[in-house]
Parts: sequence; C-alpha cells; structure tokens
Amino acid sequence: MTQPVFIFRTSAMLALLKVGGVLIGLLALAVALPAQRPGTTLPGGNIGNTGNRSGSSSRGGAQRESVADTFGVFVFQVDNPNEEVAYVDSLLTNFHQYDPTRKQDDDYANLGVVGSAHQPLVYTGRDRGGFDLGWHQYDLYYTTGKTMPYYRLQRPYTNLYFTQGSQQRDNIIRADFSRNFANGINFVVDYQAITQEGQENQYPNQRNQTRALATGMWLHSKGGQYDGFLSYAANTTNTEDNAGIIKLPEVGGEFSSPATAEVLLSDGSSRHALRELMYTQYYRFGGQTDSTGRVGRAYTLSHQINYNQATYRFSDPLTISDTTFYQRFSELLVDARGARYLVDQRGLENSIRLSTYKLAAGNRQAGRRQRDLLEVGLTHRYNKVTLEPQDTTVANLLLTGKIGLRPGERWRLSAEGLLALWDQAGDFQLKGRIDIDLRKAGQIVLFVRNQLYTPTLLQGRFFLTQQELYQTDFQKTLENKLGVTYTLPNTGVQLGGQYHLINNYIYFDSTSAPRQAGQALSILQLSIAKDFHLGAFQVLNRIVWQQTDETLLRLPVFFGKHSLVYTGRWFKVLNVQLGADLRYTTSYKPDYYNPLVAQFQLQDRQQVDWFPSLDAYFSFRVARFRAFVKGENLTTLWNPTNRLFLTAFYPWPAAALRFGVNWRMLD
Repeated sequence: MTQPVFIFRTSAMLALLKVGGVLIGLLALAVALPAQRPGTTLPGGNIGNTGNRSGSSSRGGAQRESVADTFGVFVFQVDNPNEEVAYVDSLLTNFHQYDPTRKQDDDYANLGVVGSAHQPLVYTGRDRGGFDLGWHQYDLYYTTGKTMPYYRLQRPYTNLYFTQGSQQRDNIIRADFSRNFANGINFVVDYQAITQEGQENQYPNQRNQTRALATGMWLHSKGGQYDGFLSYAANTTNTEDNAGIIKLPEVGGEFSSPATAEVLLSDGSSRHALRELMYTQYYRFGGQTDSTGRVGRAYTLSHQINYNQATYRFSDPLTISDTTFYQRFSELLVDARGARYLVDQRGLENSIRLSTYKLAAGNRQAGRRQRDLLEVGLTHRYNKVTLEPQDTTVANLLLTGKIGLRPGERWRLSAEGLLALWDQAGDFQLKGRIDIDLRKAGQIVLFVRNQLYTPTLLQGRFFLTQQELYQTDFQKTLENKLGVTYTLPNTGVQLGGQYHLINNYIYFDSTSAPRQAGQALSILQLSIAKDFHLGAFQVLNRIVWQQTDETLLRLPVFFGKHSLVYTGRWFKVLNVQLGADLRYTTSYKPDYYNPLVAQFQLQDRQQVDWFPSLDAYFSFRVARFRAFVKGENLTTLWNPTNRLFLTAFYPWPAAALRFGVNWRMLD
C-alpha cells in the first residue's frame, strides 16, 4: 500500500504567483476595453435590469450563505431564451468543490482521479430520445451548444478560475467571458481544461486530459423580432486506461510511491473527440407592451440546425503485463496483437418549432420568465456511424411538444414529450414537473418521467479489433420515474423520495457482455437533508437510502455527506470559511469500469467496506477575488493501509493538498 502523501510544494506557490500575474494582466486588459453599446430592448424587459435575487442552493455538502452578491447578469440557454436566471456570485458557497463529480447534489463515482470516467452513486436514469451511441462516462465535463450559457448584460463579464493539486501538472483551468458588441451582437466563451498528468501522487497509466470549449455569438435585432445564436463546441478527452490496480505498493517500503503499483493494463489509451456546429434562430410576432404596461401574447417560429461529429478510439498493444486482465476477461482477447476499436459518428439535425407564450409580470430584476408556453415541433436527425469494419445509418423523425404554466408566483407546471416516427419508431418520452410554494408550510416539487427507448449502439452491437464481439436483439426498455421533494425552510429540512420501475433493463455482466433482465427492476430511494446553525457554525447533512435488486444493479444502500462549516468576516473586509467535509457509502460491490467496452459493469471480485473520506479546507474572499486551500483524503493519514474505492479496483490516492483561485470581473 502506498504511504500517505501530504505535500504543498514551493512550485505550487510559484504557480499561484504566476496565475495571479496573469489575472492582473487580464484585468488591466479588460479595463482598457472600450465602453459597451447601450442596452438593447428585449420583449418584456430591458437589458439593463439588475438587482439582487437569492439563488437556490444544493443540499448536503454545499455551503449556503444568506447574502447574495449579484453582478446584474442574466443567464439563459438557447432552447428557451425567455427563461432567465439572475446570475448570483456564489461567494464562498461550495467554492472549494472543484471536481464536477462532487458538485452534484449526490456524488458520482469516478476512477479515483479528476477527469476520469464516472457514473452516479445514486441512481437517476437519463433522458432518452432518438439514436444514442452509449458513451456517457465523461458527460459531466462536457459543454454543448444546448447546455452552454448565454448572458444578457451591459458590461463585459469575465470569470477566471485555476486550481492545482500536489503537482503542477494536476490542474483545472476555467474561463467564462461575455461581451456586447455593436449592432446587437453578444459574444460568449465557456472553456474548461482538466489536466491530470502528475507522477508522484498518481498510479501508473492513469493520466488524462479533458478540454471543453463552447463559444457562440448571439444576434438580437434592433426591433427585437429576430434572435440568432451561432455556436461551436469542441469536447475532447485523452486518457490512459490502466483498467484498475492489481496491487498497491507496501506502506513504508522501498518502492512505496503510487507509481510503483501494479496495474492491469500498462499501455491502454483512449480518445473521445466531439465536435458540434449549431445555429438556432427565432422570429417573433407580437409580444409588444401596450400603453398600460401590459405585455401581449407572442408567437414564435424557430429553426435549429446542428452538425455534429463524434469519434471514439481505444487501443492496447498486448504485452506480458496485460496477462492478468485477459485472464479475467478472456472473451476480449480476440487478436494476439492486442485490442483496439474506432467508432465514428456524423450527424445532421434539423428542428422546426412553433410556440406561443406570454411573459410573466412582476420582478424584472429576477430575469425574464414565461407565464405560459405552448410549443410543438418536428425534428429530423440523420446519423451515419462507421464501425470497423461496417457502416450503418439511423434516421430519426421526432414529434416534440412542451407546455408550461405559471399561474402565479407560487405555482409552476411544466411538461414535455417526444414521439419517434421513423427509425426507432415507437420510442417516446413524457416528463413533467410541478412546483408548489406553500409559504411557511414549505415547498413541494413533484416530478415524473415515462419513456420507452431503443438500446444504445454499444448495447446492441460492438466490434473489437475489427471482429464482432457481440450482437444482441434486445427489446426496448420501458422506464418510469416518480419523485417528490418537500422543503421546510424554517427548519432547514428537505425530504425526498423517488421510485423507478424499469422493464427490460440492460446491463453489462461480470464478463463485460450486455444482458437484458427478464424481470422488472424497481429502485426505491429516500433522502433527508438537515442543516443545523449555531452562531457562525453550520452542520450540513444529507443522507440517501436506496433499495434495489443487487443481481442487476449494485448501489450503496446508504450514501451520506456531512459538513462542519465556520463562516466569518475578518478584518472587516475578508469573508472566510473554514470547514470539513465527510462522505461515505455503506458496504457494497461497486461496478467495475472496463475500458475495452467503455462501460461500467458488474463484478464479484471486490467488496468495498464502509470507509469515511474526510477533506478539510479554508477559503476566503476579498471583493471579487476568491481562493481556497484544501486537504483531501485525510483519512489516509491515520489509516494509511486503506483507500477509498467508489469504482472497483480504482482507488483514490493518499492525502494531499490542493489550492485554487478565482477572479470575477466586470468591465
């Protein structure tokens, strides 16, 4: 087993100083930029509307503060520019949580390093509709044209973020930028780079790089009748795949570095490259404001065209060190030279939608919102897929619809659906949500999803080293989800419950082969979150209980995370947080990630016991500059022979330090 490592290098401090210099330079450049164009009038409100609005906060390990810091920026996404959210500076809220797999309400299981493959620890399911390749293990790190944020603002907005682990080559860089130009044009950039290439605190053949870039231009016509959004997204992951650890180094031994661990694959590597070019346009009729200040009903014709390309590669030259892996998975050794695959998909999507809506009256400082929405649409998707050595095409024709109602500030109803008419005919999805504000009695959220979907490409057919590994004839999967959350703000309690019922559930067994369950799979989940406050201290708690058939789906019965947080203001200008985060799962057999089939699968070789993982951090904020220092995986300091496993055979590293800085700028 590896010795605990708790390092903060001089090189890390130098890197921090370098980053500070870069940030200062960028700030000077931003200040020197020319003044922005006057705010352009949008239907139902002016671009200059600003104000404070308390943002909703996630439960559990996320830290919450009662005072919001708002920049006067409103955020929306391209599929509905009329539903805005006031951008609120999170201050120190959850700032120290840099890993996307830990920024969710419930954590995801990854392979022990930032940027690695992941899946939820608490079952959630995924929205389906149309052709699906089946590669989703890096979704949390990617940004697409539909998920990238657009900003309504008057002044340029820049958000720069940098965090580094125990080595310089373990870091994350994020940059967000938005600026108005003449003639109603707004430009936006959303960028994230995850680099995990350290050696001293990382196991062999585990390095990875992820780059996620989304950039776009928004054209808003002078009269407000036309909006056009041009976006380009590029998401790339290059990773070394060691397929897991056979044996960890001996603690205190001569070769105790993590780099001396024995791994299943010494040369495995993969590359996922996704590219997307999309243009979305809206032409609006009506929706003008009359002399009394009332906003009329609007009618919109919209069109979206999306060209996308996705390439997935894997290769592993066969070596003597791979013997144990291929002994465990002999069915995957189809060629004496090793294993490889190449899948290339190119798609063209066209969507036409007709909608009518009326904007909600009330607080324009909270952003534009729709009082109601009725939308119908038709989407055609053409997919050409190259599988060594064969090609295939899939064409989807989807009927889509949306309904939204907001009768008042205390009620909201939304529903949407789709129906496939061409290839994969009969696939459908219906989902809805009701939000009810009972004031002092609390808030209730009800949500439901019912969907029937065709198996993914990976579940249906797969070629390895140009040889067909399997071909299935699975039936479509019918999945139902029903959930509710009840929040009592005065007591800091949130109760939740979900029930999933899945017919013809598809999974990968312990041999890496896809299987379809002959019986229905049910998943029952209950959750509770409770916050305790005592002066400047908070204790934040979230616990999830889930029960299912472990022969098909293996989940921890309990997942919990708890935080002890001190929040204060020092020297009249320094906002600080000092805290500790604890997370754990009860004993279970976690899934194993097999890079040769790019899937999480069942396994029977490793039982993971209850193991609490502890982090401690200090974060501070001065004006719009924030920083944190965080000690991670501290449990290994007094328990050096154990490691945290959320995925079988992929341990988390020993204790180490990380720091991060963030600077937000206007003008």
